[in-house]
Amino acid sequence: MLLFVLRHGKAEPFSKSDETRALTDRGRQDVAAVCKERASELAQVKTLWASPYVRTRQTAKIVAEIFGLEVQINEHLTCDTPLQVLLDTLGEVGEEQFPLLLVSHQPLVGSLVNGLCGTGSEHPMGTSSLACLQADVWATDCAELQWLQHKPQPLS
Repeated sequence: MLLFVLRHGKAEPFSKSDETRALTDRGRQDVAAVCKERASELAQVKTLWASPYVRTRQTAKIVAEIFGLEVQINEHLTCDTPLQVLLDTLGEVGEEQFPLLLVSHQPLVGSLVNGLCGTGSEHPMGTSSLACLQADVWATDCAELQWLQHKPQPLS
């Protein structure tokens, strides 16, 4: 089974609360660029989950519009969700929903990718970074990183 993990695009630094921070124009551009770069892989996605925070919903909407998907809000994708809670949630998902794309935040996306790929793994997940993992079961040390795509570097 394939799992795609996308960190939201660059967001505004301040808002009323962390939950209401919105994407910047650059953040929207970066997400669209990563989607374009990995279009053939992302075209396989059957299920799209996003954190309820504004910036992740906006990121997921970009993906959904490009690939004709529906965004499902998942409360287990917030910044402070314990990794094991997310792993338990993934364990309950039927194979027919994969490939699954999660849109979330740090530190959760980094903990998820590094935890699934094994002890000592260090895979940076900057804004708009997209990882593809493959596994038979979603548990610690049980996945293999297929690739990791970062946002394009801005031109000087």
